[in-house]
Amino acid sequence: MRNIVIGIVIGVVVGVMIGATVVAPRLEQARQNTPLPEVEPNVPGAENLNLSEDQNKTPVPKPISRLRLITMFPAKMPILGELAQRLKRAIPTASGGRLGVNVFDSGALVDADDTLAAVASGTADALFSVPGQWDPDDPTLQLFTAVPFGPDAQEHLAWFYNGGGRELFENMMKQKGVHAILCGALPPEASGWYREPLRNPESFKHKNIRAFGLGGDVLAKMGANVVRLDASDILAQFEQGQLDGAEYSLPSIDAELGFQKFARNYYFPGWHQPVTLLTLAINSEVWKNFPARDRDAITAVCGDNVRYAMAQADAEQFEALKKLGLAGVQIRRWPDDILQALESAWKDVVREHTQQDKNFANAWNSLQKFRRDYGIWHEISRF
Repeated sequence: MRNIVIGIVIGVVVGVMIGATVVAPRLEQARQNTPLPEVEPNVPGAENLNLSEDQNKTPVPKPISRLRLITMFPAKMPILGELAQRLKRAIPTASGGRLGVNVFDSGALVDADDTLAAVASGTADALFSVPGQWDPDDPTLQLFTAVPFGPDAQEHLAWFYNGGGRELFENMMKQKGVHAILCGALPPEASGWYREPLRNPESFKHKNIRAFGLGGDVLAKMGANVVRLDASDILAQFEQGQLDGAEYSLPSIDAELGFQKFARNYYFPGWHQPVTLLTLAINSEVWKNFPARDRDAITAVCGDNVRYAMAQADAEQFEALKKLGLAGVQIRRWPDDILQALESAWKDVVREHTQQDKNFANAWNSLQKFRRDYGIWHEISRF
């Protein structure tokens, strides 16, 4: 009887849900989605760092130099688009007016596929994106974007900042001609949109699914026809009936883009991206020529971007789920047998990449060693 009552309450708040596959049992009470206060980071120069929209304070002097920054996300895209705009506002303030930032959309200066090469060559100064977009065929970059069935944000960031991940990443990116800084992180994504419910592991076979990174490799192992598409192309192919399913990002981002117009089955958890890391890549020579205080200012702003993105994104998702539910979207949780099959396929993907790619093996082994040690602390410190 208790489960029936809970189910009725959830149905009113979230929309059409289905029994045990529903993700929403923890969404009983609506919360107002009030903006989070801006918190200044505890870093050198942070007393001058104002990341809010309030520009009524002392004007920032005209910058001595400007970074030509390419972002892979449109300015109006929730969270992802905001982060590059925050760099545009905050870097001049944090640098005391010495640095300015001009933001260019993907494709404005160079073809999207050539963006990292353009930064390495000096055609552009910087790039804001997820590392996996720089070279979709490099599995090691994918490890520094998202790890299927991997650590959550807290554990992944601990490895990156203090477990050897940053050194591995910076050394790898140095070889590509850029200095890379962790500059954002997102909580778990949705697992994807599907036209029809998927009932068992065999349901993936021959489905046309848009997927990204290592998660896409897993779906291919499951028998799916995996395609890489940008957001606008995903919606166009859904509309034309060429896609059976697609994953993109968080509910607040997916809803803004309009996925709910073309598919009604929305799956969780986001096994393929428990956390998503975003990075600012700066031309190596440009970075080297910055004085230390300007390098510190950029690093401080990126650190604040990580904090902002995690807190803001987590705060927004309940409201997004509620709106999607009221629009008729069915919020579903993957059955256990499907999750088990996906995890088994992931182990096969890891084995292949480890055998074939030395850089992947080094990064993967570093992460696994850290996770073994971290797991002891996690076990004794959690309720």
